Amino acid sequence: MPVDVRCRMRAISSRFLLGGLLLAVAGGAPASDRQDWVDEQVASGAALAIVVGERRGGATRHYAGGSISPADTAPAAGPDTQFQIGSVTKAFTHLLLAEMTAAGDVDYDTTLGELLGERGTGIEFANAAVAETTLLELATHTSGLPRLPANLTPADAADPYRSYGEAALLAGLAAARQKQPLGDHYAYSNFGAGLLGWLLGRVEGSGYEAALRERVLNPLGLDSTTFEPAGDAARGYRSGEPAPAWSFDALAAAGALWSTSTDLMRLTRWYLDSAVTGLRHDPAADLEIVVERAGPYRLTRVWHMAASAKGPVYWHSGRTGGYGAFLGFRPATGEAVTILVSGDTDPTAAGLEWLGGEPRPADAPAPDTTVTGQYRVTPQFGIGVFASGGRLLAQASGQPPLSLTPLGDDWYAIDVADASVHFVRGEGGTAAVALELVQNGVVQRAEKVAEQAATAGRTEKALPREALVEYTGEYAISESARFTIRLGDEGLEVRLTGQPFLPVYPGGDDRFFYRAVDADLLFERDADGRVDALVLHQGPIRQRAERVDR
Repeated sequence: MPVDVRCRMRAISSRFLLGGLLLAVAGGAPASDRQDWVDEQVASGAALAIVVGERRGGATRHYAGGSISPADTAPAAGPDTQFQIGSVTKAFTHLLLAEMTAAGDVDYDTTLGELLGERGTGIEFANAAVAETTLLELATHTSGLPRLPANLTPADAADPYRSYGEAALLAGLAAARQKQPLGDHYAYSNFGAGLLGWLLGRVEGSGYEAALRERVLNPLGLDSTTFEPAGDAARGYRSGEPAPAWSFDALAAAGALWSTSTDLMRLTRWYLDSAVTGLRHDPAADLEIVVERAGPYRLTRVWHMAASAKGPVYWHSGRTGGYGAFLGFRPATGEAVTILVSGDTDPTAAGLEWLGGEPRPADAPAPDTTVTGQYRVTPQFGIGVFASGGRLLAQASGQPPLSLTPLGDDWYAIDVADASVHFVRGEGGTAAVALELVQNGVVQRAEKVAEQAATAGRTEKALPREALVEYTGEYAISESARFTIRLGDEGLEVRLTGQPFLPVYPGGDDRFFYRAVDADLLFERDADGRVDALVLHQGPIRQRAERVDR
């Protein structure tokens, strides 16, 4: 996102999500030789360090490239180098749930109300349906909870989960989905996974970290899978610059772990080698499908499942600020792959391709276009609703488009935030004439002011590739923030300091627009007709950046 715009829909944001973990498998086949692929990623600057583990034919090999930090004298990365694994932590959390269920400490059908009510937290749920949420629903992202709690308001975007503690977690849970239908559809939730681990630690009595070490990590011999990095762990890396590791408090179960390629490959042996023991529950139970539609995949109580020509592939991936991780295995062939990255390289795309995992085509019903249009909340703030790619999307002023999940009776959930939209129809149930945005217990009505969303009417203008070159360069907002504009394979790409490159599209007259966010770039020229500045237009925000590369 070009800038952090704080407005009425501030909580509806795609930041701090431990990566887009489930839905995208990037194109572009990796090199058949794993070491060549690793070397290419490091040489291109896409990664500071990568370690790949691969099991085939009963033998395990590791491939590594890069060093643990940008320093010239930094040690090379290897199979025992720790990386932050982000949401792969969730697989370990779900193994803890399986172990505690096998021991009779909890049950998959145990509800939040039972656990919190019996143990004296004094929590009062604003939405009574939240109290009926089960532990299995938390594990399988079918709880209806938003991706993040509404009261997660980081002081530091570079370390967003730090200091979100127990009191905040309980307050966020108490207020969740107030005045909204809860729904039971699949919606990836770091809130739900983090809450699950915290609850299991509370039942254990020693906390999530101690429970996970005692019940899962120690029995499997995963000595290098820890909650704090060793001194020789790989440093984070993003967009060609060092990036800090993320720290976690009450939401540790969603993404706090560090691990190595050696440890993660050891975990896959528990599923692939019947002689390996350690945990008390049956590993076959972890591979049973419990959610038939989880985006383009299916879901077990521990893993995502992708179909392949040689049998099901079970996997999880993760990403924090400067790290990426993938863990996958195929029991039918005894194969496994782990990929740990410090940098921007997408390990999920490579891992699924090497294992042959394929997403399933969408079979969702066609979106209801009788609710599309532009809705006005205030003269300065509106919401456009439009259909794209077989989905219904809502885009607030200055923000990226967000998917709407139908709940019935003209209600739609915005899964990435604690918000929902309810459409109000005209007489006789005709097309929608207004919408009600329900967020954090507040209801705002927006009247329809146009039949087409403003963003849906934007079209790209034809512009020769050679004409794009004059816009490329560096544009400084301040000493610490600048735009970098380059010419990519498909056109101009723009990066604001500390953020990834995003494509922009010509709209005519030195104006380019983003599709990933509701924002424009207007370029200015000097008296000689040379591009010498740009102005970012995003909602009510206007920011000017002078060209500094000449």
